[in-house]
Amino acid sequence: MRINNLSSTNPALDLVLIRLAEEYSLLKAYQPGETIFTEGEPGSTMLLILRGTVRVLKQGSEKIAPRLIAMRGPGDFLGEMALVEESPRFATLVAGTECEVLEFSRENFEKVISEQPALATRVLRSLSSKLRESDSSRLAELEENNRLLTTTNEELIRLNSFLDCVIDQSPSAILLATRTGDIFRMNKATARMFEIRDPDEDINITYLFSDFEYFEDTYRETESWHGEVTGVRNGEKFPVYLSVTSMSGHGDNHLHLIICQDISELKLLNQTIVDIEKYESAQETASELAHDLKNYLGVLIGNVELALTRLSDEQKIQLKNSFQAISDSSKQIVQFVENMMIYRDDKSEFRSVNLPAVVNAVWRFCRSQVTFQTIKFDYEVAPDFPALISVKEDQMRRVMVNLLVNAAEALSQTDVGEEKHIIVRLENAPETDSVIIKVSDNGPGIASEHVPKLFRERFTTKRGGHGIGLMSVAKIIQAHGGKIKIDSNLGQGTTFEMSLPSRRENPDD
Repeated sequence: MRINNLSSTNPALDLVLIRLAEEYSLLKAYQPGETIFTEGEPGSTMLLILRGTVRVLKQGSEKIAPRLIAMRGPGDFLGEMALVEESPRFATLVAGTECEVLEFSRENFEKVISEQPALATRVLRSLSSKLRESDSSRLAELEENNRLLTTTNEELIRLNSFLDCVIDQSPSAILLATRTGDIFRMNKATARMFEIRDPDEDINITYLFSDFEYFEDTYRETESWHGEVTGVRNGEKFPVYLSVTSMSGHGDNHLHLIICQDISELKLLNQTIVDIEKYESAQETASELAHDLKNYLGVLIGNVELALTRLSDEQKIQLKNSFQAISDSSKQIVQFVENMMIYRDDKSEFRSVNLPAVVNAVWRFCRSQVTFQTIKFDYEVAPDFPALISVKEDQMRRVMVNLLVNAAEALSQTDVGEEKHIIVRLENAPETDSVIIKVSDNGPGIASEHVPKLFRERFTTKRGGHGIGLMSVAKIIQAHGGKIKIDSNLGQGTTFEMSLPSRRENPDD
């Protein structure tokens, strides 16, 4: 074929290429968007662009559209590598504008290379240019990828740091362990819960949970499990509520993600509630029995008095002392029973009461008990103490009984050189709109390490004690909007100090 005026319209084409084109190539024309050849198909021809531009596209994946990797124009060779190597097309070629190309078959290409070395030189120049362009493009791409990788890595470091911070601030114990139980990550709460001094030490999960193998078998089929297990801390067991999930990671191993909480105090609180309910039920039963006992005592006293009227004067003189002892003892028992019955009123309503009189009545009730027989009691009421205070009277009686009984039992457990002594003081604090009740004894005192436990735990030093008395006292004072504190040292006695509001805006609250 003959191609006219190519040199004048396309300066990139020299006379050698024009002559070669006339003798060895085939002229083809393409419209914009028309595919010239497709990536992956056999490469059997080489192209030389005469006029217009073409787009070189590379397919990344089936779900991603082809990516433009180059634009080629007049004088550019395309497909030469596929022709030389007899390999599939590297990319797809699409006409960008109306274009004309010369197409060299493999047979003609080999012939023209042997007869016209100038064409080989031009092809080599084209390949060299493409290699340089490809190298520059790949270098720029690598630099961009490296920049993105650095940015991503920095972001991952920040995220990991944030995640570590969140995990360490969690109040729940969080740890990761391999399927064999080796722990490689734990937060601060875990170290505190199990009292682990060195969190970086190699620890197996069976060291922390005595029944780990049991609950691992339980959740293996469902890949997650939660429930109560037994934790181990310094050789002692304690209850733990645990949630465990199996997850992949850390090489080919599966991991245990474990989140747990110490529920010792919760279980203790539940047991305390049960004990308090039993205790209050026993109080109610005792109060009912006391009521019946009072009735029987009334019958007994009446019969004693009736018997006295039927005796002769001589018999009255002989039996006077015996009958009087029976009558006096029965009346004392009646008074004791009446004091016991103060616990029957459980309506717990706020009302204005004479608090000094309430405290005095409680002491009269207590002093008849054997425990108080050897104890000196002092009762001091400030002159400016308010005449009436809004309290729940039955609850305040309970508070005073608990504190007086505790003081008496503490004094009974020690041989103090001086006289055993309990002092109750009622003071006014107008500057804080409150009144203060102090109950002091000169007993053995309480060790400093035990003091914080008195109002929070069922703590007792008494044999057979239930440890709920002081917890009840604290709850009652708090329910009154007051505060309670303790001042005690070994060998120096103990003082309980309670403050209560002296004025209540709404007495019904």
